[in-house]
Amino acid sequence: MTDSVIGEPGVGYQVTIERTFSAPRELVFDAFTKAEHLARWWGPHQFDAPLCEVDARPGGAIRIDMRGPEPYGTCALSGEYIELDRPASFSMVLRAMPVPDGSWGMEHVSSFRLEDAPGGGTRMHMTTVVKQVSEAMSQAITGMKEGWSQSFEKLEAMLAETA
Repeated sequence: MTDSVIGEPGVGYQVTIERTFSAPRELVFDAFTKAEHLARWWGPHQFDAPLCEVDARPGGAIRIDMRGPEPYGTCALSGEYIELDRPASFSMVLRAMPVPDGSWGMEHVSSFRLEDAPGGGTRMHMTTVVKQVSEAMSQAITGMKEGWSQSFEKLEAMLAETA
């Protein structure tokens, strides 16, 4: 498992996470591109996703309402898939926290590469790069690595139940 963070909170901040899942690449790919799977694992511990809508094709929309315990409430994430090459790779842009001027509190691009792991399973390599962040959200992005890590723990449990 290799995780890293590059840069200071702001545009260009980058999180890289590698994980190995005990599931075939096709299932791991589907976990990111099918709403019924995303809804089961998206978000850190104690968060759920009461709404997931996915159009898994280049340019296709993705919408996830991520709901946390108080005081977090619900955060609507929206974006689109940039590229999909089943089961090897995909990328997507996600935006959250709309600002009154029409911009976003946060926008990031996440790229995923999926490879067969030695001994079985799937090796995932993810890189997320912040493309836009408001001043109010700049410190919040320091929690991205932990948020993704917790989400991937939930993904691992979901894959074990599904495989």
